[in-house]
Amino acid sequence: MELIANRHNYPVKINPPNGTLGEYVPFYFGHLSPMLLKIKNGTQGITQRSQRDIVYVICKVESIVQLCENWCFTDGHAKNAITEFYNNLSDLDKIDWDIVFEKYWGNKDDDFDRMRRKQAEFLIKNHVLVGCIDAVATINESSKAVIEGIMLKLRLTIPVMVNPNLYY
Repeated sequence: MELIANRHNYPVKINPPNGTLGEYVPFYFGHLSPMLLKIKNGTQGITQRSQRDIVYVICKVESIVQLCENWCFTDGHAKNAITEFYNNLSDLDKIDWDIVFEKYWGNKDDDFDRMRRKQAEFLIKNHVLVGCIDAVATINESSKAVIEGIMLKLRLTIPVMVNPNLYY
């Protein structure tokens, strides 16, 4: 995917942890992201996929900070020039939490920055430790059963829940 491959060309604008976006596992803070909508609809060069094939990997910031040395977060889409990067949890107030959890996040005449802010990211360098994962969410029971089967094979005890409200 070109969109994802291009992340290797964008620097993480804070040190530590530094590097490029392609070195990081990105997490959105909220649900119903613009990227999920692109995946659902197959727009802008993104391969269309059924939402049954999409799972939410849910982590608590506290777990990540405790277990992962290299992380940071943004106040908007990480590839946007005006987006700021942070590496101190006291800066979580810089995130627009109202828009992060909005169902309808499109830009408006009085606010052309809504979509960028909706895509605030928590970035973990290189990989996510299993101990950081608090739960996995799926759109329906059928998808849940598939994920539970994978968890069983891997001998993981991560809870799997159904929450269709996370999906379009």
